[in-house]
Amino acid sequence: MFQLNKSQTINTIAFYPNEVLPSGSEILLEFTQSYSKTVTGSIQADVISNPATTPWVVAQFSGSLLPSASGQYDFDVFELTVAGALVWNLTNTNWEDELTVWNDASSITKGDLISQERAFISGSDVTPITEYVSPNDDARYKVYLG
Repeated sequence: MFQLNKSQTINTIAFYPNEVLPSGSEILLEFTQSYSKTVTGSIQADVISNPATTPWVVAQFSGSLLPSASGQYDFDVFELTVAGALVWNLTNTNWEDELTVWNDASSITKGDLISQERAFISGSDVTPITEYVSPNDDARYKVYLG
Protein backbone atom coordinates (compact mmCIF):
# COMPACT_ATOMS: atom_id res chain seq x y z
CA MET A 1 0.00 0.00 0.00
CA PHE A 2 1.33 3.42 -0.97
CA GLN A 3 1.22 6.32 1.50
CA LEU A 4 1.04 9.52 -0.52
CA ASN A 5 0.79 13.15 0.50
CA LYS A 6 -0.55 16.01 -1.61
CA SER A 7 1.61 18.58 0.21
CA GLN A 8 4.88 16.74 -0.51
CA THR A 9 6.92 18.11 -3.37
CA ILE A 10 7.94 14.63 -4.55
CA ASN A 11 6.16 11.34 -3.74
CA THR A 12 8.16 8.14 -4.21
CA ILE A 13 6.54 4.74 -4.69
CA ALA A 14 7.94 1.22 -5.03
CA PHE A 15 6.09 -1.87 -6.25
CA TYR A 16 6.73 -5.28 -7.74
CA PRO A 17 5.20 -5.42 -11.25
CA ASN A 18 3.27 -8.40 -12.67
CA GLU A 19 5.62 -8.49 -15.64
CA VAL A 20 9.11 -7.22 -16.30
CA LEU A 21 9.08 -3.55 -17.12
CA PRO A 22 11.21 -2.88 -20.18
CA SER A 23 13.64 -0.04 -20.02
CA GLY A 24 10.78 2.43 -20.00
CA SER A 25 11.26 5.65 -18.15
CA GLU A 26 7.63 6.46 -17.38
CA ILE A 27 4.51 4.77 -16.02
CA LEU A 28 0.89 5.85 -15.83
CA LEU A 29 -0.99 5.68 -12.51
CA GLU A 30 -4.77 5.66 -12.94
CA PHE A 31 -6.59 6.12 -9.63
CA THR A 32 -10.14 5.81 -8.32
CA GLN A 33 -11.35 6.71 -4.84
CA SER A 34 -12.27 3.42 -3.13
CA TYR A 35 -15.24 4.71 -1.15
CA SER A 36 -17.32 6.81 -3.52
CA LYS A 37 -15.75 5.91 -6.90
CA THR A 38 -16.28 9.57 -7.88
CA VAL A 39 -12.72 10.91 -7.73
CA THR A 40 -10.71 9.56 -10.65
CA GLY A 41 -7.68 10.67 -12.60
CA SER A 42 -4.25 9.73 -13.86
CA ILE A 43 -0.65 10.68 -13.10
CA GLN A 44 2.50 10.18 -15.15
CA ALA A 45 5.43 9.09 -12.98
CA ASP A 46 9.14 8.91 -13.77
CA VAL A 47 10.79 5.53 -13.16
CA ILE A 48 14.05 6.04 -11.25
CA SER A 49 15.03 2.39 -10.78
CA ASN A 50 16.99 0.34 -13.28
CA PRO A 51 15.06 -2.76 -14.46
CA ALA A 52 18.34 -4.48 -15.27
CA THR A 53 19.47 -4.45 -11.62
CA THR A 54 16.24 -4.84 -9.61
CA PRO A 55 12.79 -6.34 -10.24
CA TRP A 56 11.21 -3.57 -8.14
CA VAL A 57 9.95 -0.45 -9.86
CA VAL A 58 10.69 2.79 -8.02
CA ALA A 59 8.98 5.88 -9.41
CA GLN A 60 8.50 9.53 -8.45
CA PHE A 61 5.91 12.19 -9.18
CA SER A 62 4.79 15.54 -7.83
CA GLY A 63 2.37 15.63 -4.90
CA SER A 64 0.47 18.47 -6.56
CA LEU A 65 -0.85 15.94 -9.11
CA LEU A 66 -2.70 13.98 -6.41
CA PRO A 67 -6.39 14.58 -5.64
CA SER A 68 -7.09 16.96 -2.74
CA ALA A 69 -9.61 14.57 -1.12
CA SER A 70 -7.97 12.33 1.49
CA GLY A 71 -8.75 8.65 1.70
CA GLN A 72 -8.24 5.20 0.22
CA TYR A 73 -7.60 4.91 -3.52
CA ASP A 74 -7.20 2.05 -6.00
CA PHE A 75 -4.32 2.45 -8.45
CA ASP A 76 -3.87 0.71 -11.80
CA VAL A 77 -0.28 1.02 -13.03
CA PHE A 78 0.34 0.95 -16.78
CA GLU A 79 3.51 0.95 -18.82
CA LEU A 80 3.92 4.03 -21.03
CA THR A 81 5.47 3.60 -24.44
CA VAL A 82 7.12 6.52 -26.20
CA ALA A 83 6.76 6.04 -29.94
CA GLY A 84 9.21 8.69 -31.14
CA ALA A 85 8.96 12.22 -32.41
CA LEU A 86 5.70 13.60 -33.71
CA VAL A 87 5.34 14.61 -37.35
CA TRP A 88 3.41 17.87 -37.62
CA ASN A 89 1.02 16.86 -40.40
CA LEU A 90 0.45 13.30 -39.09
CA THR A 91 -0.73 14.15 -35.59
CA ASN A 92 -3.97 15.59 -34.30
CA THR A 93 -2.31 17.61 -31.50
CA ASN A 94 -3.74 21.09 -31.23
CA TRP A 95 -0.94 23.68 -31.24
CA GLU A 96 -2.62 25.78 -28.53
CA ASP A 97 -2.91 22.75 -26.22
CA GLU A 98 0.71 21.62 -26.59
CA LEU A 99 2.90 22.61 -23.61
CA THR A 100 6.22 21.17 -24.78
CA VAL A 101 8.63 22.39 -27.41
CA TRP A 102 7.62 20.71 -30.65
CA ASN A 103 11.08 19.18 -31.18
CA ASP A 104 10.76 17.46 -27.76
CA ALA A 105 7.18 16.22 -28.30
CA SER A 106 6.58 12.52 -28.77
CA SER A 107 3.68 10.12 -29.03
CA ILE A 108 3.01 8.39 -25.70
CA THR A 109 0.64 5.42 -25.57
CA LYS A 110 -0.69 3.46 -22.62
CA GLY A 111 0.71 -0.04 -22.60
CA ASP A 112 0.09 -3.15 -20.52
CA LEU A 113 -1.32 -3.18 -16.99
CA ILE A 114 1.72 -4.02 -14.85
CA SER A 115 0.31 -3.73 -11.31
CA GLN A 116 -2.76 -2.98 -9.22
CA GLU A 117 -2.12 -1.22 -5.91
CA ARG A 118 -3.93 0.60 -3.12
CA ALA A 119 -2.96 3.89 -1.50
CA PHE A 120 -3.87 6.19 1.32
CA ILE A 121 -3.65 9.80 0.22
CA SER A 122 -3.35 12.66 2.69
CA GLY A 123 -4.98 15.48 0.79
CA SER A 124 -5.48 19.14 1.48
CA ASP A 125 -8.69 18.51 3.45
CA VAL A 126 -7.01 16.91 6.51
CA THR A 127 -3.74 17.20 8.37
CA PRO A 128 -0.88 15.05 7.07
CA ILE A 129 -0.06 11.63 8.53
CA THR A 130 2.38 11.92 11.44
CA GLU A 131 4.74 9.04 12.01
CA TYR A 132 6.53 8.78 15.35
CA VAL A 133 9.84 6.96 15.25
CA SER A 134 11.49 5.94 18.51
CA PRO A 135 14.94 4.46 19.03
CA ASN A 136 13.56 2.45 21.97
CA ASP A 137 10.53 0.29 21.21
CA ASP A 138 10.59 -1.57 24.54
CA ALA A 139 7.89 0.49 26.27
CA ARG A 140 5.60 -1.09 28.90
CA TYR A 141 2.16 0.08 29.95
CA LYS A 142 0.01 -0.76 32.96
CA VAL A 143 -3.72 -0.60 32.51
CA TYR A 144 -5.98 -0.52 35.58
CA LEU A 145 -9.64 -1.42 35.42
CA GLY A 146 -12.11 0.48 37.57
